[in-house]
Amino acid sequence: MNLELLEAALADLPAWLTSADGWRSLRIDYHPPFVDRAWRPWRDCRISIHRIYPCAPGASLFHPHPWPSAVKVLEGRYEMAVGYGAGTIAPPVAARIIANAGTVYTMTEPDGWHDVRPLDASVLTVMLSGPPWARATPSAPASPPQPLEPAVLEALIAAARARLSITRP
Repeated sequence: MNLELLEAALADLPAWLTSADGWRSLRIDYHPPFVDRAWRPWRDCRISIHRIYPCAPGASLFHPHPWPSAVKVLEGRYEMAVGYGAGTIAPPVAARIIANAGTVYTMTEPDGWHDVRPLDASVLTVMLSGPPWARATPSAPASPPQPLEPAVLEALIAAARARLSITRP
């Protein structure tokens, strides 16, 4: 997973943002920050649009991803803590950074951990995720995440379309 691959996916994204057709969705609400996710396959990856909602300082979930990823912040800004450690016990936080609109980054180490906490308002991102690693994660929802309501999914797609200045045909 690299930033060039993310840029290639972003170049294909406008064609898919004309409607919510073909997008799958989830409301991730088992731990702050809550996230609305729309995703679809792209090559051997998934491209996802996220709306990440604010939460209190110290409340965001520090976690590893079960897949490599590349992210672009489209709108808003968040504080991100990062750390590194094997297993399912959270390692120490090594650094905190602020990711503003336009920030791009990758998470390519199975033992890399992070959390994100939106500042000011919700944050809109695009994430490209690769095939999953064989990696245990420390927490999982008690029940499977549910799909977004159709109007919420359409609003998420519309927000990405507007932020990327894409007009409908």
